[in-house]
Amino acid sequence: MAHLKVTVPENSQNILGTVTINAPLEKVFEAYTKEELFANWWCRGNPMKVYHFDCKDGGCWHIAERSEDGDEYEFTGCFHEVAKDERIVQTFEFLGMSERGHVMLEKAEFIAINEHTTEIRTHSTAMSQEDRDGMIASGMESGWRQSVEALGKLLELDN
Repeated sequence: MAHLKVTVPENSQNILGTVTINAPLEKVFEAYTKEELFANWWCRGNPMKVYHFDCKDGGCWHIAERSEDGDEYEFTGCFHEVAKDERIVQTFEFLGMSERGHVMLEKAEFIAINEHTTEIRTHSTAMSQEDRDGMIASGMESGWRQSVEALGKLLELDN
C-alpha cells in the first residue's frame, strides 16, 4: 500500500510531496533507480518505452508513456545526484509543451520509518510559478497518485 500527500504552497514555484509506502527503504530506492523496476510503475503503470535510463550522478533519462487512450507522452531529465538509499536529485521535463525549457528540479529524500515502511519526501521547483501552476493544471497530481499506487502494487508483489 502507498499513500501520497501533495502540498502546493501559495505564491511559490514549489510542489511538495510525501509518499508513505509499505516496503523497506532498499526496495523502494531500487524501484526508483533500476530501469526494469522503474519502467513498471513510473508512468501510472501504463506501458513505457525507455529510450535511455542511466541512473547515476550526471546520467540522463528519456522515456515515453503510452496512455490508455493510445496517446504518447515523453519525459526527460538528468540526474544530478544519486546517493544510494538516501536521495535523488534530478531534473524533469515534459516534452509535450509547445516550447522547451519548462524544467523542474526535484529532490527526493528516502527515509526509513521502520524496517517495513519508507517515506519519500519530494521537493520540486519549477522555473516559474506559472510553470508550476501549469503542471498542476495538467493533471500532474492525479498522474503522480496513479504512479504511487502502481509502485505500491509492484513492491507488494516483491515482498
